[in-house]
Amino acid sequence: MEKRLRSKRSSAFVEAMAKLDVSGVIATKEKVQEFIDQIAGEFPDLAADQLPLGIVSKCYLGNPYEVHSLDARLQIIDHYKRGEILPNGMEKARRLAMHPGYVYIEVYMNMICAVSQSGEVSMIKE
Repeated sequence: MEKRLRSKRSSAFVEAMAKLDVSGVIATKEKVQEFIDQIAGEFPDLAADQLPLGIVSKCYLGNPYEVHSLDARLQIIDHYKRGEILPNGMEKARRLAMHPGYVYIEVYMNMICAVSQSGEVSMIKE
C-alpha cells in the first residue's frame, strides 16, 4: 500500500482536488459525490478501508476560514475557521495544507501524503 500511495497523482485528480471550493460556496451533494468517485477512481487497487480518511486543503473563502476538508467516510465538505479543530485525525494536516508548495493533503490512519501541483507526493509517517 505504501508504494502505491507514494506514486504520482494524475494531473486530472490534482486539478479536481484543487477545485474543492473554487466556487466560493459550500459544494452540493452531487459535487461531493463526484469528488468521492474521483478518489476511488484514482486508487482503484485500494480497498475502501485503505482510502484516505479525508482530504485537507487551503480554503479560499476568505477570513476567518483557513482550511477545508473532504471527509471520504462521511462524504461531506466542511470549512474550518482559524483555531477550529478538524475532526477524525485530520487536524494533523492543517499546517501542511496552508503551505503554498502543496495543493492538498491526503490523511490516512498512520500517515499523511502532501501532494504538489505536479502530482508528486511527500509522505509523512506517524
